[in-house]
Formats: sequence, C-alpha cells, structure tokens
Amino acid sequence: MSDTNHISKIKSGFWKSSSNNLFWIQVQGNLVYWLGMNRKTEQYNEGSNWCHVGHGTIQNDTIVLHWSDIPIGNDNLSGHVTIQIINEYEMRVMQDSGNFGLSQWKWVSEKSHFHLVSSPTQ
Repeated sequence: MSDTNHISKIKSGFWKSSSNNLFWIQVQGNLVYWLGMNRKTEQYNEGSNWCHVGHGTIQNDTIVLHWSDIPIGNDNLSGHVTIQIINEYEMRVMQDSGNFGLSQWKWVSEKSHFHLVSSPTQ
C-alpha cells in the first residue's frame, strides 16, 4: 500500500519552459494532465508549430508522462517524458522520446489565457 501523503507535488497552473514555450498543467492527486504548445514567434502563432496533450503520474519525485501532438500544430509526434520535480514551482526533463531536450519548467501563475489564430479552410 503506497502512502500518498509523501507524493511530491507541483502546482497546477500555467508554466513556461526554459525556451519560453507554454504549458498548462493540472495535478489531481498523483495524476498529471498537460497541454503544451510552442510560444508565439515571428514565424509561428501559439500552438501552430506544435501542440500536444499529455497524461501521466507522479512517482516519488518524478513525473512519467505520455504525450501526443494534436492536429492544431504542424507536428504529428508522440512519446514519453520523465521529469524530475525540483520543488512545487520548478521541474526539469530527465529523459524523453521527443524533442524536449534538457528543458526546465517554472510555474508562472494559476491561470493564463491564449488566443489561437486559425487558418482559413481550403
């Protein structure tokens, strides 16, 4: 029987990666739900290059998350990522099967809104 009182937690809310990409994370017990997307640049609107959803679990001081791109952005990838929880406001990639690199994330706020610009249908 596991003791959930000792689960390391991160804050739910809006997070940014070390490269300023955008992540909305919801934690419920030891479950983690995730929406990540590229930041707005001169070349891309928010989420138009890549946008993915993920679901994972907190195990001790790590998050094991499975993710998949969704058809908002250009990418069509999926994989897993293992993330070390540094504290409730900061975490970093330990291992991944995507293009996360050695990203770090920092908690920014409880909420943040975004505006996706859709392209016209052809």
